[in-house]
Amino acid sequence: MTEITVHPLFCIVVLFFMRCHRADESSENECAVVWFFLLISLVFVPAVPVGAASADIKQVEDFCQYKANTFPDGWRFSWFQESKAKRIYTVKVDEPCYLEANAVNSAVPIAKEFQYDLTEYPFLHWEWQVLAFPKGGDERFKNTGDSAAAVYVIFPGKVRPNTIKYVWSASLPVGTSLESPYSSKTKIVVLRNHLSSLKGWTAEKVNVYRDYKTLFGRAPEPVEAIGIMSDSDNTASRSAARYRAIQISKK
Repeated sequence: MTEITVHPLFCIVVLFFMRCHRADESSENECAVVWFFLLISLVFVPAVPVGAASADIKQVEDFCQYKANTFPDGWRFSWFQESKAKRIYTVKVDEPCYLEANAVNSAVPIAKEFQYDLTEYPFLHWEWQVLAFPKGGDERFKNTGDSAAAVYVIFPGKVRPNTIKYVWSASLPVGTSLESPYSSKTKIVVLRNHLSSLKGWTAEKVNVYRDYKTLFGRAPEPVEAIGIMSDSDNTASRSAARYRAIQISKK
């Protein structure tokens, strides 16, 4: 008899698929996000630190190399959400180039593999703009846990990696940090909210190295990927936002 060895992650994937297949629509956010992190755990290879001779600033994504009104190649999503991802996220080639998210009663995270060492590049920069907030969104609870805009920093991990989620919240005070109601491995940091200016682009600069040590209580491993999500499924409403000029820097 030939012995067949099954990878434990495969078993987890099958069990989770069965659970999600039976889940009602209110469970879509949890299923989508966990599937997404399973994908990252299975597909992304271990990170290789950036060399010492690297530039002071490195571009993660500017969205300028893609055709207008297309989904950006190289960004990943859960396999069963391809049609939704391509409907929600579209590249715009106006000046400046950007990615527009328009999420109607949906939750589809996407990510780009971008491996680097936070000891060399502790800072993450990007610009974003909110067009619509999820009605009643509040990241403290599962039944309202939608964000108008979110940028993820994703670290290595089996099954589900540690993640920092920087959000533009519909309700929580700026400066709030909390544990995601979906997973203790995801920490949420509120950078902007409904009281923040919505005129034009807002530039962000965060010290991911410092935030990781504060939130997880230890030094971080190298980053594996950068993610984006605007979601609205829990509130059965709409979130819309724009993202551009994602970079890392030494200072």
